[in-house]
Amino acid sequence: MTDLNVILVGPPGAGKTSVGRALAARLGWPFVDVDAAIVAEGGRPIAEIFRSDGEAGFRSLERDQIRRLAARGGQVIAPGGGALLDPTNRAALERHGVLFCLRATTEVLLRRVAGSDRPLLQGDPVERLATLLRDRAPLYDSIVEQIDTSDLTVSGVAERIQSRLAQRDLTITATGFEHTVALGYGLLNRLDEILGARGLKWPGVLVCDDVVATQPWLAALDIPRVVVPSGEQHKTLDTVRGMYARFLELDLDRGSVVLAVGGGVIGDMAGFAAATFMRGVRWVNVPTTLLAMVDASLGGKTGVDLPEGKNLVGAFHPPALIVSDPLTLQTLPEAERRAGLAEAIKHGVIDDPELWRQFVSRPVFAGVEQLARAIDVKARVVSQDPYERGRRATLNLGHTIGHGVEAASGYRLRHGEAIAIGLVAEARLAVALGLAAPELAEALADTLARTGLPVAAPGLDPESIRQAMSSDKKKVTGRLTFALPAAIGDVRWGIEAPEALLAAELLRVTQRWP
Repeated sequence: MTDLNVILVGPPGAGKTSVGRALAARLGWPFVDVDAAIVAEGGRPIAEIFRSDGEAGFRSLERDQIRRLAARGGQVIAPGGGALLDPTNRAALERHGVLFCLRATTEVLLRRVAGSDRPLLQGDPVERLATLLRDRAPLYDSIVEQIDTSDLTVSGVAERIQSRLAQRDLTITATGFEHTVALGYGLLNRLDEILGARGLKWPGVLVCDDVVATQPWLAALDIPRVVVPSGEQHKTLDTVRGMYARFLELDLDRGSVVLAVGGGVIGDMAGFAAATFMRGVRWVNVPTTLLAMVDASLGGKTGVDLPEGKNLVGAFHPPALIVSDPLTLQTLPEAERRAGLAEAIKHGVIDDPELWRQFVSRPVFAGVEQLARAIDVKARVVSQDPYERGRRATLNLGHTIGHGVEAASGYRLRHGEAIAIGLVAEARLAVALGLAAPELAEALADTLARTGLPVAAPGLDPESIRQAMSSDKKKVTGRLTFALPAAIGDVRWGIEAPEALLAAELLRVTQRWP
């Protein structure tokens, strides 16, 4: 971890300085308060800088200080509350660090800052703080790791942060089927060490798409590459055929290791190529999206699409290791992070009522502990049924209609967006079949909508959705079946639905009926 920094962000009174000092003592690192560093270097209090140079002058000094600090590792850094409003500052800090947002209730914040001379709270502190919290809410919400310090001691907050920084290994084990998920911040910086400890030689090839290929952190991985176009529309046998050609060009053999870096599409394709090249070579999956981390990278399914439907050609070929580094999520576009929430919420519905309650109360992704909970749901289900002969079918919740919506949109909708629509539609189908109470479908629709995900697909043709569903690989003896929620923690599988009910629900989805 010494090549990373820990950056504490939050409103005045959230505890950045006191927690920063306590955390630094625990880690044996220096603590740097950016405001204090500016004062020490310039010899003037912050209030005086604001009076003489204005906020613009102060921000210039702050930007220069952050640029220099961010280049070093092994520090706990507390920038001023508005520092990350500047995208230059944020990019510099995220390049070499983990961001934690400390928050508290307005009443607690006001109590903690009472009597202070903070420039941004001069005048009426109640009104100024309310304005500041409202204006900076998008910034604070965008930070992955969130900690409410209202009811915690300083040492309690420091302990919680330290816990979230620790690496954890999650294992999926079943008869003839096992793989490990290494989950933790900064793991990609230690990839050679992690692979070596598990007896995996350095990969012979790295497979990624043309978006991931531009990421600065990928430059440190000195591995020959196969770069493919991004997007579900390129998840085809033709793309995999190009991978085979590159594997041969690089003289890969049965002892070689393929490294897949990217989202679910890359993992599916690279895993399928590894499963079929020379009748199977080992591969390591490095998911870089929330959706891939909580779902697509887990369980050993690999495959590609055919024009008739998704994942119709594939194989079970578990990766030798999954390395999930949440640092990659800090720079993930917000729309991609939201799309991943659909699968995480689905896992809460299937087998984790506490995870479901977290999303109901605050429908945003809240960091590595929530990530671990979502991963653990799929690990438990897959461990019980690795080859989808029973309970694993519950993981298809939202996917039968969702895949149809995704295909009918021409893949303009992200996978997670289509699954969100499918989750709501299939919950309503469960209500229509008498399996679930109406409140379940309403709560699911409300929670997904509050994350910013779509819950309907107005403008799509319901017949096109139904036609795409006809090629779904989840059919049994030629008949379409569903995994449907009866309650939180109770999802039934192998359910058939009358065509009239299904047609009514698809019409509702495409016309955005209430």
